[in-house]
Amino acid sequence: MNKIMTDNMKKAVNKLDQGGYTLVVVNGEREYTSKLSGVSPLLDIIKNAPEVLSGACVADKIVGKAAAVLFVYSGVKEVYAKTVSSYAVLVLKKAGINLVYEKKVPYIKNRAGTDICPMEKLVLDIGDPKAGAAALLKAGSPRAEGLS
Repeated sequence: MNKIMTDNMKKAVNKLDQGGYTLVVVNGEREYTSKLSGVSPLLDIIKNAPEVLSGACVADKIVGKAAAVLFVYSGVKEVYAKTVSSYAVLVLKKAGINLVYEKKVPYIKNRAGTDICPMEKLVLDIGDPKAGAAALLKAGSPRAEGLS
């Protein structure tokens, strides 16, 4: 583990563990939960209710660079990860986001376990969170427009 767990983070982690969720967002009285895998729940929030992430605490089962880029882009303040990639740690640290994790791995694998996750691979060489988020939104939805 890394850094200190705040009360919001403890609340999010408890809900993640108890509810069998893959993602929990706690922002004041607002909460969002998902059992979907990958970054699709994050992309959905960014497209439909981006204010949910601004200043929020997020507990996520797996955080790769793709998720980290979306957290930075969206203004997330705290992240808890069961598993985090080295790439994600660098992105979150650079952005000053409080990160607590259980296990760090070199990179996130694809679902078959044969290669790097395609979403992580997509943003691997993108340094700017806004550009990374634009690439992820475009890849996640063929109809996604560019970010302003």
